[in-house]
Order: sequence, then structure tokens, then C-alpha cells
Amino acid sequence: MRARALALLVPAVAGLALFPACVLKRSKNAEIFVLEPMAARGAPAPADTPAAVVGVVRVTVPGWIDRPQMVTREAGSQVVIDEFSRWGEPIAKGVQRVVAENLAALLPELRIVMAPFSPAERVDYRVEVALTELARQPDGAVHLDAVWAVLARKGGVLIQRRSSHPTTAAAGAEGVAAATSDALAALSREIADVVRALPAPVAGAETKPADEP
Repeated sequence: MRARALALLVPAVAGLALFPACVLKRSKNAEIFVLEPMAARGAPAPADTPAAVVGVVRVTVPGWIDRPQMVTREAGSQVVIDEFSRWGEPIAKGVQRVVAENLAALLPELRIVMAPFSPAERVDYRVEVALTELARQPDGAVHLDAVWAVLARKGGVLIQRRSSHPTTAAAGAEGVAAATSDALAALSREIADVVRALPAPVAGAETKPADEP
């Protein structure tokens, strides 16, 4: 009886021993991607005495985007979360970093800083960005939709706009990451054009909104 019980246990134990190997064989390592700023090659060096200091505050994103995994839109309101394609940093932090680096390349005459700001830093203009869409769409393109504003030193809104930047993406997660960076470059150029047109700040004065007399 005991011999028969041992005989039955041997195949079972062997099967359990093989189970982890099967799981490991099937498992797939997640690919990690980071957003890339615009190439600063050929851009002028930052000014020694910047005309103004521009701060990029924390970017806000919807909860369905604010996750480590890449998200893809399907037909209707369905989204698909890719467990094996992930961002190497919180997406909101990555967008803030890339927009700040892009603005530094596009506006070398200004000093660009990222929140949180040093108490000793006098920030003349603040850039706020709220993303409403940042994902691959059913047609394969990556869409970036955002509401953004430029605020004066004391908080008054100088400019507020809504932007949309669809960008063609190559196949795969790497293509999505590259297209997302391209869309952020387009948004950064739009913000830079607005900031460049603002008057130089006057010490102790609050800049008026663009539509005020």
C-alpha cells in the first residue's frame, strides 16, 4: 500500500517541479520606455543673463493615463492596458521634464525651471499643462490633447489655450514612445511661440493678460 502511494506521488511531484519552469518559459519581461526631449544640437547656448525665468509647474493627467503601463484606445470608450510596455517614470513627471527641456532648447534667452521651485527663485511666468488625451488611437496615431496656460508671477492668467497634436506612430511600443515625444515637441513649440511674444517682465510689476488694454 505504501509503495503504491509513493508511486502515485512521484509523477505528481515531477509535475510540480516542471510547473515553475513552464511559467518562467512563458513569462515576458516588460519593456521600459522614457519620453525624449527635442534634440538640442545646434541650439544657441543659454543666455548668461536671461530675460525672464519661466517655470513649468506639475502636469496633470487623467487617471486612466496616469499609470506605469502604456494605454491604447480601442473602438468606443474602451482602453487597453499593455502590461509589458511601461514608462520608466510617472507619465506626468515625464511630460513636465520633456516640456521644460524643450522650452530650454527653444528659448535659450530665458531660464527654464521645473516645479517645485526654490524659495529663492523668482519665477516671472508659469506654464501649466493639463493633458486630456495622450494615447495611441484605433487608427494607429498618437493623440495629445491638452489645455495649457501661461500665468504671470502673481498668478494672473495671461494666455489660455486648448491644443491638439496627432502624431503618426510606428508599430509597437517603441513607436508609441517616439510619437508621444514628437507630440510633446509640437506642444512645446506652440507654448514657446506664446512665451516668446510676451513682454519682458518689469521688477515689482504684474504683467497684464494679453487681452487687457
